Amino acid sequence: MRIFLTGSNGRIGSVVERIFTEAGHEVVGYDIADGHDIMDPAAVHKAMEGCDWVAHLAMAMGKKNAPDVSYASGTVGTFNVLQAAEAHGVTRIVSYSSVNAMGLFMGEDTPDFLPLDETHVCRPGRPYGTSKYLGEQTCRLFTRRTGIPTVCIRPPAVWTDKAIESVKEEREKDAEFEWTPYWEYGCYIHVEDLARATLCALTCPDPGHIPLLVVADDVSSAHLTSRELVQKLLPDIEWRGGDQYEADPYKGLVDNSRAKEVLGWAPEFHWRSA
Repeated sequence: MRIFLTGSNGRIGSVVERIFTEAGHEVVGYDIADGHDIMDPAAVHKAMEGCDWVAHLAMAMGKKNAPDVSYASGTVGTFNVLQAAEAHGVTRIVSYSSVNAMGLFMGEDTPDFLPLDETHVCRPGRPYGTSKYLGEQTCRLFTRRTGIPTVCIRPPAVWTDKAIESVKEEREKDAEFEWTPYWEYGCYIHVEDLARATLCALTCPDPGHIPLLVVADDVSSAHLTSRELVQKLLPDIEWRGGDQYEADPYKGLVDNSRAKEVLGWAPEFHWRSA
C-alpha cells in the first residue's frame, strides 16, 4: 500500500517510515524539514494524491513554538490532513494524539482512579493537550460522517534505547528523579513498539473511530513496584487494579489492553529485562 506519512523525518516518524518500508509498503513522506507544512491545505492535498492510507504524526511542538502555533497545528493541521484524505479516497487514517489529551500528565491534574484507561474523562487545559483532544474529536466526527476509520494513538513519553539508559542512570543517582517535579505514573513506550503499533493500526480490522493508549506493559520504576508507587505518591486515589498486580508487581498503571485487543499488538520492550 502507499502510505502518506506526516512528520516522516522526526525522531518517531523516521522509525515509523522504516517499519512501513520493511513491511513492503511505499511511503510518501511529508515533513516540515523538507518545507512540507500541514498548515498548507493545497500542498497536503497535492502530496497525498495516490495514497491508500495516512499516518499523521506531524505537529508543531509547544516547546519550540508559540502556544497558538502549536494549537493550530494540532487542530487545523489535522483537519487539513483529514480533508485531503477524504478527497483522495483514503481508506484508513492513523492520527497521533497523546496521553496529554487526557489532561492528567505533566502534573496537569490528578486522575480520578488508577490504573488509567480510555474510559477516564479527558480534561486538558494546556494548548498542546487541548489541541490533541480536539484533534481526536475531529477524527471522531470525520469517521461518523465519512465512514473512514480513524485510529487516534495516545503515546506517552517515547524513548529510544539511548534515552532509556540515560533515564536509568539518573534514577540510580537520585530515586526521586522519577517523580520530581511531577510523576507520569511510570508510563512510557519504546519507539520501536510505537512504530509497530502504528502499522498495526493501519492493518487491523476496521475499528471505526477509536482512541487508544499505546503504552508499555510495565512501569519504568527503578526500585518501587506499581502499588508502592501509588501508595507513596497518590495514596488517596481510587484503586481499580486487581489480582494482576500481585502476579505482576510492575504491571503498568496505564492500561494498554484495549490497544492490544483492537490492534493485535503487544509491546516487546520491558524495563527490567532490557
